[in-house]
Amino acid sequence: MKQKKYISIFLLLFFVELLYPLYGSLIDENITLSGVTSTATIQPFSIHSVMDGSYQSSLNSWVENNFPGRKALIKLRSQLLFSLGKESPNNNVIIGKDNYLFESGYILTELGISRATEPEYFQNLLNKLERLDQILKENGKELYLFITPSKAHFFRDKIPDLYLKCAQNISEPNDYTQFLEYLQKTDLHYFDSRSYIESLQGEDIGAPTYYPTGTHWSSSYGYRAAKAFSEYISDKGKWPLAKIEITESPCESPVWPDADLYQSLNLIAAPNHVQYYQNVITVIEEGEHPNVFVRGGSFLSQSINGLIQAGLFGKDVHFENNYYFLDRYSKTKILSAFTSYDEFPEMPGLLAQSDILILEVNENAIQRMSFGFIDYVLTHPEWFVKSES
Repeated sequence: MKQKKYISIFLLLFFVELLYPLYGSLIDENITLSGVTSTATIQPFSIHSVMDGSYQSSLNSWVENNFPGRKALIKLRSQLLFSLGKESPNNNVIIGKDNYLFESGYILTELGISRATEPEYFQNLLNKLERLDQILKENGKELYLFITPSKAHFFRDKIPDLYLKCAQNISEPNDYTQFLEYLQKTDLHYFDSRSYIESLQGEDIGAPTYYPTGTHWSSSYGYRAAKAFSEYISDKGKWPLAKIEITESPCESPVWPDADLYQSLNLIAAPNHVQYYQNVITVIEEGEHPNVFVRGGSFLSQSINGLIQAGLFGKDVHFENNYYFLDRYSKTKILSAFTSYDEFPEMPGLLAQSDILILEVNENAIQRMSFGFIDYVLTHPEWFVKSES
């Protein structure tokens, strides 16, 4: 009897192994992994590729990235690390208290653990911004800075104690504090979203400032900051923009990027006990429609994008990271890198037709504000001259 039992177990394991490529592939068909994936290719078979090892190496890489069931196993491993070990499967994502997720860079910058930016940088940056502001004014245009906040600031109480202990003896001001100190000495127009959001604490807003699952602000707060920013533009400039209202409603699943960090972990289970909200901006009183050129990072997509979609501007350019959108997101182009401005041939004409230039910077990215855009356009002041035609 024991012998038959062992034979049965052996046959079962044999057929499980034999059929693994089939059911592993079937399982993977309905699984999508987040993040960067390798596209390994096999080198052509030849005596030369075998002798120098390139064929074997490429074959090994291809097998590692294409074996059946790979996606399912990655998700299973990630879930076990997250649920049992409270360990992040993504080295760039930190699991905080109550499973609040953070990108590591935001914590390091907020707490001052990262090396503070030198004062010379801020002085040089402000000199460039004042020069850009002057060029725009000479051509009848306006410059506005839109400062967006960090999750690590609003949820310090969720940051792991290890990081808080590392920052106990740090007394130097962080980049945000220094930047504000320099800005206050200038006549530049800037809107500080962090201070504005702090003023909203206690108001009846359904969504949190940031979801536990994402690195970006919720659109409930991002759109409110954008609304206040549009009022700031109307007050400071010569183009009174349309007046708007925001409608917030709960939704069953997250709206991108409300769960971008959670999705980057490639977990099996959906996030627990998180109520997400979606927001819509509606014009309630028409205003003027100046042309706008916006340059910034990913925090634009829960703020200024709402103003553009609602039709507050005439012609519009939303230039975020290494891609840009034109004509209320009807046209899109992706550049090969954040600083590949030569791949944007329409830029001179779009800058010339613009009335308002908005530069967004997150408080975590002040040391790389605009990704070289300011330096690039300052070498071409003629681009801001509007054509007579």
